[in-house]
Amino acid sequence: MPSGTAVFADTSIHIARFLREPQMKEAINRRLASYDIVISSPVVIQEFKRRVIHEAVYLMNLLNTKGSYEKVKRHVLNVLPEQQNRKRNICLNVLEEIFHTGVDDAELTERAKSYLRTLIKFGVKKLRSQIGHIVGGTGCYLSTCPVKEKIPYKRYELGSKKCSNVCLQCPIVNFLKEKEELCKEILQCLSSISNKSKELEVALKFLQDSLSSTEAIHQKDPCYTAGDLLIALESHGIPDFYTMNYKESNVYCDVLKQKLIVRPNNPENKEEEYVSHSL
Repeated sequence: MPSGTAVFADTSIHIARFLREPQMKEAINRRLASYDIVISSPVVIQEFKRRVIHEAVYLMNLLNTKGSYEKVKRHVLNVLPEQQNRKRNICLNVLEEIFHTGVDDAELTERAKSYLRTLIKFGVKKLRSQIGHIVGGTGCYLSTCPVKEKIPYKRYELGSKKCSNVCLQCPIVNFLKEKEELCKEILQCLSSISNKSKELEVALKFLQDSLSSTEAIHQKDPCYTAGDLLIALESHGIPDFYTMNYKESNVYCDVLKQKLIVRPNNPENKEEEYVSHSL
């Protein structure tokens, strides 16, 4: 890995760097520019693809069905259930990327289709170009599956969302064996925490199962269900960890002896830095 000051940027940072308001993008870019190298990982790329590119295809399909930017935006606002709040937020952020001052709905609809096609076809490639170094990490096979445009503006193949569908190509078992001692440390830490978040409960159960037997790991769809944990493991050895997610990252960074930098959701607020208790 290249030498110099290094920061690991997680999925939340890269999504915000693509889809949030200019003030947020500028704040993130200033932080990243203060390092010699920005590092990320296969699971981050896979999550970006699943959360952003898949939703871009969803929006393209809605545009084709409804034939109207305004109708699609109202559908996202009013029809998507509360349980899909992350999906709604990402879709709204994508739609906000389309410049629309003084433009009628027909023009907006065409602009939206053009923007979405570009995002679908080149979004992952652009993400990779913004990352200075991608660690080997889990070797997540899903992060390498190409986006294929079968029919322009209409049909796209993105590959599976779940590891269980690509068991033979996924090397995560070897990765977890390499990180076994670190997994035990994280498991011990998680076991000592009361009132854990749902994500940390899932991570705890995943570690318990994977340390007892790696045979059925793929069937648990680890990158899909325990992504924060795997990203933390992939970031091991990188001194600074940059995220918008404090709750889980604070736990992992403490075990991994990393400085945690949290970008608040409000772009006007200052970032917070937390140093591991182990340092």
